[in-house]
Amino acid sequence: MAYIGKSIESGTFSVLDTSGNTYNGSNTAFNLGTQVGSVAQLLVSHDGVIQKPGTDYTLSSGGAAITFTTAPASGASIFITEISGAVGGPLDSDLNGTELILDADGDTTITADTDDQIDIKIAGSDDFKLTAKTLTIGGGAAADTAIIFDGNAQDFYIALDDSGDEFQIGRGGTIGAGREFSIGASGPVFNEDSDTHDFRVETDDQTHALFIHGANDKVSFNEAVSDTDPGGLCLNQGSADGAIFSLKSSDIAHGITDQVETDTYFRIKKFNATNGGVRMQGFGESSEALNFQGEATASNTATGTGAQAPIMMFGNKKSGTNVATMGADDNIFVVGTAQSTVKFLVKGDGDIYYDGADQGAYDTYEDAHLARALDLSRNKNLAGVINSKFDDYVKYNHETLANANLVGREEDGTPNHFISVTGMQRLHNGAIWQQYEKHNQLLEAVYDLAKEAVGEEKANAILDKHEVKRLN
Repeated sequence: MAYIGKSIESGTFSVLDTSGNTYNGSNTAFNLGTQVGSVAQLLVSHDGVIQKPGTDYTLSSGGAAITFTTAPASGASIFITEISGAVGGPLDSDLNGTELILDADGDTTITADTDDQIDIKIAGSDDFKLTAKTLTIGGGAAADTAIIFDGNAQDFYIALDDSGDEFQIGRGGTIGAGREFSIGASGPVFNEDSDTHDFRVETDDQTHALFIHGANDKVSFNEAVSDTDPGGLCLNQGSADGAIFSLKSSDIAHGITDQVETDTYFRIKKFNATNGGVRMQGFGESSEALNFQGEATASNTATGTGAQAPIMMFGNKKSGTNVATMGADDNIFVVGTAQSTVKFLVKGDGDIYYDGADQGAYDTYEDAHLARALDLSRNKNLAGVINSKFDDYVKYNHETLANANLVGREEDGTPNHFISVTGMQRLHNGAIWQQYEKHNQLLEAVYDLAKEAVGEEKANAILDKHEVKRLN
């Protein structure tokens, strides 16, 4: 009877040559002369009876042999046809490294000719390689390599550019356009568009460790509206009262742990929890903790209100929405200890005050001699110092001045020429009083002599003439 129905459009039928097999009633396994992937690909006739795949026979030797459940009798007629292609399904077959062709022109394939590796070829190039837990993209000719997620005409892609030296993550219809993140020879770049960088981290010759650039050119943390200029940094700690900025070093272990951690050597925080202000603190292991240095390229010698210096400090107070100068009696600048005890201050009119409590006086010394000893101890030929015959009677020297804390000492104890300004002020006060006492003592002595010589009435007239007032 002729075949009725649609003709087979794909697939092949091959009659296998089994003439070399011997059927003797005991052998059950026979070579097929080829390798077959599935029992469903074989049409087996045993003495004109079609055998059932998987029941009457199975495959053995990796698909290269057929094994019958019951041994064919001697002289049996065995007819085997292999069905391949569309009929029977090639995916049910053991390809054993054979390339699986997917498209009509034969340049898109899947193959596993390398052990434990699957290669996917598209348009003639091995674009994908799959091994255990690893997918490798690329490897063919230089071209953009990408994974594209298509949606809403705004494709999101992960790509390697055609030069092979930049990894990109971005969006847009064209790879390389509108990229949000890339990693190349210069390091990671965020939102890089025509060399306008909103965020960039580079390692190329350490030109930039961190580079941020864009329309605002500023960085804010916890702050939507920064009040810095381009290039500025804005930190907002909300209602927190701890440090907003700190610096640490593993070399530091100062042990002031009631204030900060032992490796923190600088901290900035609010001065007052609710009123604000700034407190800057330096922490050191030795005698130094906070060092201010101003490095200027020019000098200024003015001694007026417009004077300039490498280090300048100004105190202002609020005036409307701006600031203005301090009042004459307002404190501009103070220096103290224990975070609250003031020892030195400068007023708005320039007057300087210091804590003179318990500073003592120099009444046990001849104060004028101490003052003169200061000039003589520095240089007897000092410009402006006129030698006096009384200099030989000055009984003090540089060591005396150091013992009286009028000059400083080096670490080894040697007196130096650092002068105690406050000490000299107390000394001058004492010297003035001593001279006042001696003046009045001398006045009384001269008055007594005048009374003896010319009488009390004339002595009083002499005092009146010279407008001299006695203490009594």
